[in-house]
Amino acid sequence: MDAARVRAGLVGRVRSVVTRGPIMRVRLLTGRVVTPEVAVLRDELTELRTALDRQRDEIAGLGHALARAEAEREQLAARVDTLDGDLDEARRLNVRLAELTDLVTEVVLPLHDREIDIERLRPHDAEPQ
Repeated sequence: MDAARVRAGLVGRVRSVVTRGPIMRVRLLTGRVVTPEVAVLRDELTELRTALDRQRDEIAGLGHALARAEAEREQLAARVDTLDGDLDEARRLNVRLAELTDLVTEVVLPLHDREIDIERLRPHDAEPQ
């Protein structure tokens, strides 16, 4: 055999070993501990994935809590609007009650029993008696 043929045959085999050899070894070693460093890295990766899953669950829980808080805020805003309207109505009723109390007081109590300035009640154009 001449040198060119040997070289061509070796190049093909070397290329095959270089490209396929490590891949085949990696496939065979998958799932097995190769070195202590790899075992430590796999443990750390498992811990990180667990922590990530926990954080995702917490974020999902916060999302639910945020939705509940938003719904409660909307309910409270509606209650505040209702109470504000009720407060205005109560004020109007109190003013009306005060007016009615004044009217009953004027009708029921004689003028001389009240502590009212009689001169103030007379019309301006009327003559004193």
